[in-house]
Amino acid sequence: MIDVSYEKKVMQKNVLKVNQIWYPGTVTISQLLRQRRKADILFVHGVPFGETKGGFRGWQEYHTCMNVITKPEDELLAAVNKAVRYQFRRSEKDQIEIRFYTRADIEQSPELMDTFAEIYERMYQSKGSDTKLNVSAIQKYLEADGIVFSAVWHEGEMLVFHSYICDATDARLLHSASCFREESADQSMIGRANKRLHWEDILYFKKKGLLRYDWGGISDFDNPNGIDEFKLKFGGQKITYYNVFAGNTLLGKLAVTAMKLLKRVN
Repeated sequence: MIDVSYEKKVMQKNVLKVNQIWYPGTVTISQLLRQRRKADILFVHGVPFGETKGGFRGWQEYHTCMNVITKPEDELLAAVNKAVRYQFRRSEKDQIEIRFYTRADIEQSPELMDTFAEIYERMYQSKGSDTKLNVSAIQKYLEADGIVFSAVWHEGEMLVFHSYICDATDARLLHSASCFREESADQSMIGRANKRLHWEDILYFKKKGLLRYDWGGISDFDNPNGIDEFKLKFGGQKITYYNVFAGNTLLGKLAVTAMKLLKRVN
């Protein structure tokens, strides 16, 4: 189980302390709440439907696709779309370098966080958004040894990075960022690099002995958008599970009620 707490600004006025739980296993939400955790909201990923009910709780039905990575490598590759496999091969000629970063690597080179944040924020700026990377939350995941980064480098420049929430059995995509929309970018090469990086990520986690690779969400199985279609081309299984927000303080309970009113949760 990955267990982290961090602060999140709400409505530019209040600061909520969020306790985020991934892969809770057999531990129930009621058990977590009885532990009197020092957080306004308990956010638990991947719970049975029965735990979505009761008290000041809001829940989301969450769709994703997932690759079971215990299969042989050639079987995993055969499940990938033929055109994407070609992109892997083409990327091998681009003279890119793929690197992975654990907590120890980032502790040794903390400037990496600045690079990740810059790429992430430039990507959103190209979309007309001022979305920022939540570095404080990432630091909490690093402290819990629950996050891994991968990146593509070319001629001394980072082009793409991915981050994953992971424990001993599961890796779940958290961030995928690149600057391929910028006018000066070699968009074709960056697109190939991103596909290749996902494949290398799968192999990395497979070699580490993990069981599953979660693509971090699908918006709609019936009417997939472009990003959904990209993820589904890697041959993962379509699955649905549930995430729960539970108010743990008066402020947290008010926040969950507000989320329900805004239809952000059920």
